[in-house]
Amino acid sequence: MVTKTKLAHKTIWALEDIKALCADARDELSQALQRAEKHMDVALMASLARLSQQIGEMDALTRDARQGEYHGRGRKGG
Repeated sequence: MVTKTKLAHKTIWALEDIKALCADARDELSQALQRAEKHMDVALMASLARLSQQIGEMDALTRDARQGEYHGRGRKGG
């Protein structure tokens, strides 16, 4: 039988704050991508695309942690 993991309130609040910061970062990223496209800066666009992927991964990890789950998507090289 699978039971839900009970998280401390402060942990839940921290995870919710992280999710909100991810949303804010996505908004800033969108503006940066628009500027990079306007200036046809391909290198910057590629870098911002990688950043977008990382923000998505952080958001997914936070969402999973909020549900008391972790599926081994740990840090690389460390």
